[in-house]
This record gives sequence, structure tokens and C-alpha cells, in this order.
Amino acid sequence: MSWPEMVTARALSVLPQDLQDRYGEIVLTVHDGEYLEVPLDGEAELVAELRERGFEVTRDDELINLLDGLGLGSVTA
Repeated sequence: MSWPEMVTARALSVLPQDLQDRYGEIVLTVHDGEYLEVPLDGEAELVAELRERGFEVTRDDELINLLDGLGLGSVTA
């Protein structure tokens, strides 16, 4: 398991199950376990449904990259 956990793996514990089933596909990795892949062509509809349910949804690519570990630098450097 990776640390920090992949953002796409967190979707499995945050998104309601019916939305996971409708918009995503569970992908299994050899090293990091399962994550939810949501195709970009379904992103707008998923965001709209989340907002209808009262979720506050914004996109912050810099934060996503930081949470995915891209901003942490190399551990071998």
C-alpha cells in the first residue's frame, strides 16, 4: 500500500457506492491494491450528481498532485 494513499483509491471510501458503480471502474494494481478509475467523459455528470447531493466539489490539480505524492520529491535523491 502506498503512502500517501492514491487519490483514486480514496474515491472508494468517499464516493457513494451507486455513483462508483455508475461512473467508475475498479482497477486492481499489483502493488497498491484497488482504485476507482473514472473516465474523463463521465466527469461532468459525476460532479453534477455530487453537487445535487450536497457535496462541495472543486478541482485543484496542484492539491491532487501533492496528495498523490508528486510534490514530495524523490526519496532516492
